[in-house]
Amino acid sequence: MRKGPVFLGKAHIHWCEECNVPLISEKCDIHGRGFRLDLTPPADVRFAFKKDIEFIKREFKQHYGVDISDIIDGKILLLNKTPGEDDVYEIIFDGYIFGWLRFDPLELKWKPGLKVEGAMALWKHFGKKMKKWVIVDKGAKNPIKKGANVLPVGVIEAESSIKIGDDVIVVSEDGEVIATGIAKKPYEKLIDKEERGTGIKTRHQKIVNYREGKTAEMENVIVANKSALENKVNEARRFMRRTVRNINRPIAVAFSGGKDSLAVLGLMLEEFGEDFAIFFNNTGIEFPETIEYIEKIKRKLEGKKIKFIVADAKDAFWSAMSVFSPPGRDYRWCCKVTKLGPITLTIKRYYPNGVLMFVGQRKYESMQRYKQPRVWRNPWVPNEIGASPIFHWNALEVWLYIFSRNLEYNPLYENRLDRIGCFMCPSSSLAEFQTLKEEKRELWEKWEKELKKWKERFGMPEEWITHGFWRWKELTKGQKAVARELGVKIPEKRSWEPIRYSIERENETVILKINTKILLGRIREVAPILGEVTEEKGCIRVDEMVFTEREVKVKNENEALQAYYLIKRAYECVGCGVCVGKCPENALSINTYTRKIEVDWERCIHCRECMEVCPLLKIKNPQEGSQL
Repeated sequence: MRKGPVFLGKAHIHWCEECNVPLISEKCDIHGRGFRLDLTPPADVRFAFKKDIEFIKREFKQHYGVDISDIIDGKILLLNKTPGEDDVYEIIFDGYIFGWLRFDPLELKWKPGLKVEGAMALWKHFGKKMKKWVIVDKGAKNPIKKGANVLPVGVIEAESSIKIGDDVIVVSEDGEVIATGIAKKPYEKLIDKEERGTGIKTRHQKIVNYREGKTAEMENVIVANKSALENKVNEARRFMRRTVRNINRPIAVAFSGGKDSLAVLGLMLEEFGEDFAIFFNNTGIEFPETIEYIEKIKRKLEGKKIKFIVADAKDAFWSAMSVFSPPGRDYRWCCKVTKLGPITLTIKRYYPNGVLMFVGQRKYESMQRYKQPRVWRNPWVPNEIGASPIFHWNALEVWLYIFSRNLEYNPLYENRLDRIGCFMCPSSSLAEFQTLKEEKRELWEKWEKELKKWKERFGMPEEWITHGFWRWKELTKGQKAVARELGVKIPEKRSWEPIRYSIERENETVILKINTKILLGRIREVAPILGEVTEEKGCIRVDEMVFTEREVKVKNENEALQAYYLIKRAYECVGCGVCVGKCPENALSINTYTRKIEVDWERCIHCRECMEVCPLLKIKNPQEGSQL
């Protein structure tokens, strides 16, 4: 479960009441100063697309029993993703927060709720024709407006479909909407005057700003924000010029197919025109639409002096699964195998002397990125310096830039998808997987089929898949609580280690044994990593270590572990290439046939730096990963 709210910058936007559009600064270019609208942090709001609006209508109709089209159609509608147990979206239009949609991680369904303003809008349009309302007597009005809960004794009338846990609106008998809240009793007990205890737990809302604004289009938003947007664009372009001037390297843009990298590509085209490279990392687990979109952008830029470079992981993710098991938020081997390795190798191939990579990284995306500098060196990709022109932009500004330049964006955004990356990323929420099931069923079925194999292998219940427990190698406190509420047993930690070892002592000698035969031919290909190698009959000697087909004799337990790590790398290497890019002597390479590492005996100086970056040995730190 996510804890929040997390502050990553300002938690408000501004709104022009006359234009009825959001503002990215305090002033509208047409009408002057707008008013401030406070939002739940981090307030990284985006525009709602057609399918988002259809989805909102569907969920609100299911709960409140009415079609809210007349209230929201033709309005500029924003969505603000907020912290919660899973996904929560605030719904914003007419300059106020109408309500929200919250995904319940236990029931696996969306649940709508209303702010007082949204309740006022629905009650004004539908009255008792809608569902989920209670009417209270005048005597309860002021206490409830000040935060008191609704008691059955004060209820005059209630709508009959109300169940425990439902979001309801509270109306006084004079017709004023005074609160919203959660039903703590069902309809039958809410209208029972003899019933004791809280009937509805209300939400205290100090300020209510209900208004009905005119319809507006995206062009109205662009016109109202033109000056502020161009200030943002000009600052970003100055940053790019200054960075290029200070860092004398070839320039490229990391283009993922997402909105942020599209904005940076647009800025690159405005500032430099051409003479730069577009760098796409195909992880092998991209949405098919993303691959098609990338090809489309490539075709549109043909004829310009722009190099298009692809770092292709091919099927590395699927082949590495047998070694690693499914990835998790605390087990991010997938990023290293499908991103870091291919990116490192590709940059090394095209830019042996280094590259300045402009990326669409924004501080609003996470606390880790918020704390990061705007220009940085990536320790995992030695030849790259990263820089983010849109570091200080929020999602609203990114989309406004895209629409103002009429840039062609990834069509997946119109399918209710916030995250345009690997389709089965373990960092995705349950709500995002629910959307994947609805919008891209064939992709979810492909991943579900794989998860079912591992469910059987680990002896997990069905909920391990349906409720997303697979997304952790070691369950968090919140996930343990979810398991308890569901009444299912999920092991706190799962483990998958194909190659296991034991360490024994025999007098002064330490002996390493593993659960399979030691292939000396394969050990020979990587042995220089640990030291000087000599070959003898039936064994390989690496400094004072002696490898035979049955065991490894070493001088102490630390060296026994190093020998185990070498065997593990020799056997389980998935050819990601992270170590190849890290090697200071260029002594490592990936065999094109076996897709495993090999060592150049002449170049290797036994520094063991490659041991420090291998995903097989370093996958337990979720902070490690590419910034591309």
